[in-house]
Formats: sequence, structure tokens, C-alpha cells
Amino acid sequence: MSSNEGKLLPRNVTAHRRLSSAITGKQNVAGNPASSRLESGVGNCYPGLECDVRNLERRFVPFIEMDVVAIVSEINVVAVDLNAALQAARAGDITSADFDVYETLSSDLGEGLSLSVSRLEGTFGVLGDLAFDLSELNDKSFGANRKPPDSWTAVRMLTEGAPLKVSFAREDGSTVTLNTKRERYLDDEGALSSIFLPGEMSQSLCSPWTHDFRDCGCHYWASNHPDIVQPIYPAGGPGVENQKWTVFVPWQRSDRVISPKPPPSAGPFRPPAEEQLDHHEINHRWEELHIVINARETTMPFEPGVAEGAPLPDRATLLRHLRYAAGVELAVAHEYLAAAFSFRPDDDPSLAGAEELADSIRAARAEIMRIAIGEMRHTRAVNDVIRAISPPGTFDPALRVADALPKPGGGYRPVEARVASRAAIDDFIDIEAPSAGVDGLYIDILATLQTPPPDMPEGVAEEWAEAVSSIIAEGEDHFQTFLDIREWLGAFQENQYLRNPAAERPDVAQPDHVALQTAYLGILEDLHTGYAKGRFQGAAEINEARRDMVGAGLSALASAVAAAGFIVVFDAVADPRFEPVSPP
Repeated sequence: MSSNEGKLLPRNVTAHRRLSSAITGKQNVAGNPASSRLESGVGNCYPGLECDVRNLERRFVPFIEMDVVAIVSEINVVAVDLNAALQAARAGDITSADFDVYETLSSDLGEGLSLSVSRLEGTFGVLGDLAFDLSELNDKSFGANRKPPDSWTAVRMLTEGAPLKVSFAREDGSTVTLNTKRERYLDDEGALSSIFLPGEMSQSLCSPWTHDFRDCGCHYWASNHPDIVQPIYPAGGPGVENQKWTVFVPWQRSDRVISPKPPPSAGPFRPPAEEQLDHHEINHRWEELHIVINARETTMPFEPGVAEGAPLPDRATLLRHLRYAAGVELAVAHEYLAAAFSFRPDDDPSLAGAEELADSIRAARAEIMRIAIGEMRHTRAVNDVIRAISPPGTFDPALRVADALPKPGGGYRPVEARVASRAAIDDFIDIEAPSAGVDGLYIDILATLQTPPPDMPEGVAEEWAEAVSSIIAEGEDHFQTFLDIREWLGAFQENQYLRNPAAERPDVAQPDHVALQTAYLGILEDLHTGYAKGRFQGAAEINEARRDMVGAGLSALASAVAAAGFIVVFDAVADPRFEPVSPP
């Protein structure tokens, strides 16, 4: 495991990369979501998730495959690889007496006779050296000289490579004993050993899995097991911004016809059962379900778009870009908050009886607030990256707000707090567009972390490249959400959904504005103190700032400014720790 502060990274690599190095083997593969990576796995030991690690213990004895049944403390022999045992005997890796045991076990299985483990003798981790019959295990384990509670726990505790004596009970009542060592599950590259067959780690998962697509909500499975998707485009389909094709529809819908009109929306609730493949249909028609990439169904070959970044020359340049990136996150959060508080409040008299308008305002406000909070999380993530790659003792939190934002195609525009006008929403779409704006800002940073300069600390860049990749991925969600917001608000005039389309900045002495600035400065102070202390030591200050940001405090103060007819603005702070930062 990694010793980097705060994050545990597995050093094992997946089986298909067994022959690559631990560094070059870790690559994102098109079509594999982040949830398929080892560091994203839940690692649960029970069926129903992406793997069942109990299957490791099926091969704890070399050349023998067994089923370990913990409930009744049984270990039953399933197969013996006699050819592999013979090769080991010829190579001198096992004795002729031990090969005779393998031969006896293989012969019994060939005759259809049952075999089970009756006794184990070996080193059982913290329990030390033990010898016991499986019949002695009674689901209890406590006190001095205790034994494991069951057969699976016993096998799980065996020390890798330690001497092991296994006795097998034959159907005729006799016993044969094998002297061996507990098998290794990983090879020298950290991948699963070649003893495990493809599919063996997942063979005991939920069956049939297709029923789970039918009955489980979208938060149960990983992202590559969807229940709602964007529909497949018709031939010569519309552009990416045609909103009627961005509505989510049931993935397992029974009507699989691709037509010029999109299928009915899945809606806010589970689609009616009659519109979906039933439990029997989905087992027979599963091949009709379309491949889903980036939330959209497709029947065409997929070629991922590649945004090539230019690695920065050295650590100092990378740090300057990261500090500006943190400032951009703060700046767009300012703009989004100004827009969110410019909507009419839920109790506005003009919304009485206008249910569609009220719902659109409520949804747009909530989504913009969600994105603004997401930008603050990104600010935290960027500060974590800066801390990790800064020379020891030099970290200074990056909380200076950018004074200019990157534009698609190059150049910059000034930061502008304003109401959620159509022009503002269009600018938000541009700033969040894939490979442009905020997203494009991180491309060179990511390229640098993937190909670090010589003066970067060894092993650090690879870890934090994943954090930057996550920021880029979330930017794509923000882009799509702003497209949705534009669609929701497009049916109404600006004066219908805005408090005051012509709202202006408040005077610096306006009382509500002054109270908001005081609270804002307090949040910056807490964040600076918390970030400076570290990811864990500064938790109290960071949590306090989070409560102030998302709780009633800041929200009430910003609402008061908006209710007074002004734009919610956060003034530049003269303190050097928080003063504006310009593009590098």
C-alpha cells in the first residue's frame, strides 16, 4: 500500500496487465468506468458486487481446487491438476510421496467419489501455529489458544508460503495427508496468479444478474450497469445540444425500435413495469440492450476523443498552473452563486398557479447550487494536489480567486457576477464544455502528472493524476447540466424566472452586502487554516467552513442581498492570501 497521506493505493495490477510494470500498467482504458478500477472497488466478501474474494480460498492448496463452505465448516475437493503436480514432482518442487497423494485424490474424483478436508495444521496468522480437525470448529473463537470460528476463516488466516499439512477424508473412511505450503494468490507483479481462471473471481455473484438490471435501482450497481440512459441517436442524428435527445429513458425498455423520435422519458420515478422487459424477457433478449458509453446508447464502433495536453516543463510551472486552477474554481463558484440567488424564490406570488415555471426555477437553482458546491470540492482537491507535490515545508493554501477565466478557443474573459440570464447560462456552458474552459485548463496539468518532469517527487504524480481526471469528468457533468438548465428556462422569459433581470452590484456599504462579505472572509480564514494544517488535522476548520457554506448562514445572507434587489457579489479581498490571481 502507498504511504502517501490520506489515500490508500493498491499496488497490485489487474490480470490483463500482469506482464507490465506497476507504473506503466496503470492506464485508463476506453470503455472502462472509474468504478472498474481496483482502487474504486468495494472489496466486499459477499455476492452481489463486482467480485467475491472468497473464491481466492478455493485454491489455497497447490494444484487443488476446493469449495470452502463456512456455514457447516466443510472444505470439499472439486478438482486436482494432476499434470501440474507431475511437472512439480519432476522439477523436484514436491516429493514423490506428496505426488502419490495428488494421484490418489485425482483417482477418487475420477471415480465420482467425494473428498473433503478433515484436518489442518499450519500457521494461522495472529493465532499462531495450530492443528485441529474441522469438526472442532463451532462458530466461536475467543480466549487463549482459540481456533478459527469456521473453515473459511481458517483458510483465510493461513500465512502465505508457510508450511501446511492437510488431511483429506476419503469415502472409504481412510485418510491421506499432504505436506505442502499455503499457495500464493498474487504473482510477483501483484496480479492474480495464473492458477485462477477467467471468470473465477466473479462466478459466485448474483445469478441471474439480468434480474438485478430489472429490479435494482441505479445506485446499486456500478456505472457500467445502468438502468436509465440517453437514447441512441437515429441515423444522421442531431447535434449534441439537441435537448430532446438528452432526456434519460429506461435502458431495459421493451420497445427496442430505433426511430426518429426519442423513446418516452424515464421520468422522476421508476418507469411502469409494462414498458420494460420482464424477468423472462430480459434473459432471452439481453443481447438487444445497447452498449452505453458516456451515458448514451450506441451501436457504432467507439473511438474515444483524445485531448492531448502539453506537459509543463517543471514542478514550479505546474504549481503555478494548479494555483490558478484553484482560483478558477473559486471564481466560477462566485459566478454560479450569483446566478443561483437571482432566481425568484419559491414563495414569490408570481409563481402561484404556474407549476411548470416554479418547478423549472426550483430545479435550475438546485442544480446550479450543486455545481457551485462541486467547484468548492474541486478547490479542495487541487489544494491536496498542491500539498502533495510541493517541496517539504513550502505548502501554502491556494485560495486566491482568479481575475480572469479561460475561454473556449483561447484567451480569457473577466469574472462577472450576474443574474442567470440566457447569456450567463451560455457562458457557463462554454466554461464547462469538454476540452475547453475549466476542463481545458486541466489538460496540461493532467499531461504533466502523467509524464512528470524530472524534479517531481517519485510516485506522487501518478496518484494525483487520478484526482485531476475526476475533476475533468465532473466538469462534463456540469456541462450537461447547464445544457439542461438552458432547456428548462428556454420556455420562459427572463423576467418570469428572475427576481430582477436588471439587478446591479450593491454598494460596498449596503448592510446585507457587508454582512455577506464578513461571513465570506470567515469561510476563507477557516479554509486557509484547515488546509494549512493538513487533510486530517484541519478537519475542524474545514468542517466549520463547509457548514457555513452549505448551511443556513451564507444562504440566508445571500438571499437577503438578492431580496434587496442586488446581485450576490463576493468582493476581492486585500489580504495577500486571498487577493486575485492572474493566469500563469
